[in-house]
Amino acid sequence: MIPFTSGHRYFMYTGVADFRKSYDGLFGIIKTIMQSNPLSGDVYLFTNKRRNQIRMMVYDTGGLVLLSKRLDRGTFEILESQSGLLKLSISWTQLMCIMQGIKLQSIRYRKMFRPPKQSDEVTHKKM
Repeated sequence: MIPFTSGHRYFMYTGVADFRKSYDGLFGIIKTIMQSNPLSGDVYLFTNKRRNQIRMMVYDTGGLVLLSKRLDRGTFEILESQSGLLKLSISWTQLMCIMQGIKLQSIRYRKMFRPPKQSDEVTHKKM
């Protein structure tokens, strides 16, 4: 099994995916509609029309891996793009909340120290 971590990049397809298409159909959505490289190692998420199923596709050494979860009751909360884009970048935390049924609107992030990026450090040293 592929361990998903905060080190991965996650992209959600905000449209409705036809799950009858399986590997080839989802691969085509990633490549043509989302305009991404399906073999990059990024994780791509798709939902069906009723929003009771979610699929994740990722390239692992030697081939594509397709993971699926279907809810017995309820639906997955899906983020919507404010600009109407069909490809939306989400964080690992958002993915875990979606999978656990936590409302994303109720998430409140506390202020935390984050070290400056290397590019920021270089900028500060030059001044």
